[in-house]
Amino acid sequence: MKKRVVWMMIVCLAAFNTAIFAQQNDENRRARFEKFKSERVEFLTKTMNLTDDEKAAFLPLSEELQVKKFEANKTLRGEIRKIREAKKNNQEVSEADYKRVIDLGIQVKQSELQLDIEYLSKFLKVLSPEKVFLYQQAEQQFGRTVMERRGGAERGNAPERSGKGH
Repeated sequence: MKKRVVWMMIVCLAAFNTAIFAQQNDENRRARFEKFKSERVEFLTKTMNLTDDEKAAFLPLSEELQVKKFEANKTLRGEIRKIREAKKNNQEVSEADYKRVIDLGIQVKQSELQLDIEYLSKFLKVLSPEKVFLYQQAEQQFGRTVMERRGGAERGNAPERSGKGH
């Protein structure tokens, strides 16, 4: 009887620790994402030299576009994850599976292009063409910076993060 109680306690503690770890992972992920978003806003604001009025009109539109693009990519990310997991577990991935993901990638790019066209007209209602151009350049530059940081982190030599100019 005592052994059962001890085993039950061990199982409960293990489950509790797993739940706590998962919750901390989610909180850490959310915190990193919020930091990423604030760095992006700071970078865009600085690079585009936005006034307070421009920031108030433009940044919500920009965030809305990013959310829509993220949602458009959600299915593709899931399908890619499935293939990676299958390969990791030495499971066969069919040519049809690869083809489906390739086709889905093209559909996502088309969706993103449509979103870019739609939001370009919205941006031009609140910003000058010059600032929209600067926005496009800044997004590319920020994306390159993020990818460079990720590449460095994956190689184990992440650059020091000062929170400035990403």
